[in-house]
Amino acid sequence: MQTESSKHNGQHRFIETLAESDLFQGYQHAFHTLTGLPLSLRAQEDEEFVEEIVTSKGIAGVVQSLVPVRVGKTPVALLETGGVRLEAATPETFAPLANALLDDDRSAAEIRGARVHFEQVPVMAPERYQAALAILKSFSIQLGECAHRLLFAQTSHEPQAVKNAKIYIHAHLAESMTLEGVASAVNVSPFHFCKIFKRATGLTFTDFVNRARVEKAKRMLMKPDARITEVAYDVGFQSLSHFNRSFRRIASESPTEYRSRMKSDRGYAMAA
Repeated sequence: MQTESSKHNGQHRFIETLAESDLFQGYQHAFHTLTGLPLSLRAQEDEEFVEEIVTSKGIAGVVQSLVPVRVGKTPVALLETGGVRLEAATPETFAPLANALLDDDRSAAEIRGARVHFEQVPVMAPERYQAALAILKSFSIQLGECAHRLLFAQTSHEPQAVKNAKIYIHAHLAESMTLEGVASAVNVSPFHFCKIFKRATGLTFTDFVNRARVEKAKRMLMKPDARITEVAYDVGFQSLSHFNRSFRRIASESPTEYRSRMKSDRGYAMAA
């Protein structure tokens, strides 16, 4: 059974892989070019569970926002904007920060440095900032859709046996697979394969296969004429009930709910 610690570490590796992807890196650069704001992606911690866009305003009027990225219905990561002011800096807006620094026994030099940094924070009209958040909302939907596909992609640091196993798994998703069979196909012992596969992906072999099947099912469900029963068998599940249970466990929603939500989300993205 996967412990909470290994599950937590696996999730962080997953988000790091997502942050290093060409998709996120390209969008991060485009967002900064368009708005002048930095953008980061990090795992969502249990103590800061964020389900909708959250915008906070600091003591000196500097605003930052968090936009959740969902896999299925579950928020797993956060897009985080850099600080921005929605009105021009004035001595009055810096005063609360200066007072807080004085209360913290900061030196005059430190306060002057903070003032310089404060004045360098970009300024953006409120309506323009809201437009930037709408763009981030649309991107978070796209990023969530691509999250598991990026997990299943090969990465340069993986052992060759893991790369070969991923290729084999995807080529045989519709068939019955065992850890022993895949280990034999990539010429390693089952024990060694189990160890290196879990270390590289953060997932057990069984969980990886089920997630790969669910990810393929998601793509097939986007076709309006695809029947859920046919999709279940086409991606390798041996029964509809097993498919529904696995889909709900991984995506936090049923196949029917996923199909309905994706139609709604795509309509939102086009409207935004």
